[in-house]
Amino acid sequence: MRFRYLASALAVLALAGCGSDDSSSGGGGGAKKSVIYVSTNPLGTNQFLNLIADGAKAGGKQCGASVKVIQSNDPNQLAANLRVAVQAKPDLIVANSFDSVETITGLLKQAPDQKWALVDATVEKAPNLRGILFKENEGMYLIGAAYALLAKGGEGDFPASKSVGFVGAIDNALVRRWYNGYSQGVKDNGGEQVLAGWGNSFNDPATSKELALSQNSKGAKYIAGVAAAGNSGVFEAAADKNFFTSGVDIDERPKDPDHIILSMVKRSDQAVQKAVCDVAKGSFKGGVETLGIKENAVGPEFLTLPQDQLKTPSKLPQNVQDKLKDLKEQIASGKITVKQ
Repeated sequence: MRFRYLASALAVLALAGCGSDDSSSGGGGGAKKSVIYVSTNPLGTNQFLNLIADGAKAGGKQCGASVKVIQSNDPNQLAANLRVAVQAKPDLIVANSFDSVETITGLLKQAPDQKWALVDATVEKAPNLRGILFKENEGMYLIGAAYALLAKGGEGDFPASKSVGFVGAIDNALVRRWYNGYSQGVKDNGGEQVLAGWGNSFNDPATSKELALSQNSKGAKYIAGVAAAGNSGVFEAAADKNFFTSGVDIDERPKDPDHIILSMVKRSDQAVQKAVCDVAKGSFKGGVETLGIKENAVGPEFLTLPQDQLKTPSKLPQNVQDKLKDLKEQIASGKITVKQ
């Protein structure tokens, strides 16, 4: 099996001019820099991984780097693909999440000069690795605040609700960071109770739907979906039972504007695009880069994304929009501290 994984990855690296190879003639002079993104899971329904791939490709087009993507199906294939990427000796390898850390830590010893950009994780004492972390707790504070305000006021089409829900992909430190900010945002803004449920993977719509339905049956009319590819299950439940929900990473509202009223966007694409351009320009540095509200890297879509990227106007009452804008400014200034 291992040899099949290696052969598959090598075949991807050998492609030229195909879908996995996004090259550009832009940028400065000299030889074109090369970038490989090794994903932890297949692209497609996992928009977090799609964002990283899109950011790498955008960096390649902007700054003149050749970008290839290797998709992994499981942890064994991920480890094999990371080793193959190192053997190819690109100028930058992009990886993501804690699943990659153990293998990368070993590869850093074998190839200490290899440059890395690692999203949502980092490795200590690795001068050629840039760990790209996000303060998702800050962005989710605003989602929690929005739900608390809607649930408390019961304005127009938005009903009063004594509780709000949260469906997390898995119960680990990363997803807990999303929950902690959300819970604080709810409670700081008059919310009474947060019902939390946890799945077993980042791609389990069935479990996510069951959790959301259970929370709705207990009275939650606003439920945050933080289940990655499993969010589709939360959205199905929202459509079936007519409650309100929110998306993550990208603006998911166009999938069902009647029920998905917010999205906590996370600009992984911009951070990876910058890393690729830094390599192309010869200015790449390792270390930890932590991005939050102040850097406009996380938050509700209507406060974070450029207006020309918003395909769906916000349905939130204007007073709620104004309150979220004010809270965002208070977080950015340090007046409000959001726990991790």
